[in-house]
Amino acid sequence: MSVLGQKRRVHWHSVITGDHPSPIQLQQYTKLVPSMFEFQLPDPRSMQAALENDAPAFAQVFVLRGLGFEGKGDLLKAIDDYDTALRISPGNAQILFRRGLAFGRKGDLDRAIANFDEALRVNPGFVEALYARGYVWAKKRRFDRALADYDAVLRLNPSDEQAMNSREDILSQQRAASA
Repeated sequence: MSVLGQKRRVHWHSVITGDHPSPIQLQQYTKLVPSMFEFQLPDPRSMQAALENDAPAFAQVFVLRGLGFEGKGDLLKAIDDYDTALRISPGNAQILFRRGLAFGRKGDLDRAIANFDEALRVNPGFVEALYARGYVWAKKRRFDRALADYDAVLRLNPSDEQAMNSREDILSQQRAASA
């Protein structure tokens, strides 16, 4: 296995379990907004004006704050902020993906899968959502579904080492479970 494959494999496991920063790299956001928990939302009138002028950008305010809450382990507040962002920007695959990751880290695997499913309905080629959903299916010991997600990644990118390695891990788990 290559070093790249090892790093990516650890990376995706870490995203779901919360051992390391998310794929969006929490560090870069914490540099942009040094103290996300002192971050105050604007008053309702200013919020309404911002929504009318640039709703998708305004949704990102909640995504950034949600990332901060995730980084501190406050998954309920993060999910609340992702919910708000989705009310502002419905059907945003990236926000659905973030919320799915937060549900996965919280241990609510069914809701994580539902969010990844919805993100993939919006963007069928969303490789990160396929990886994350595959990982969650494996956690639920639904190896057939996990393999289907990793196979989908390989159809999109046949040389993807992470998908190949993850697929091999699932096949090993499947063999061990049936032995």
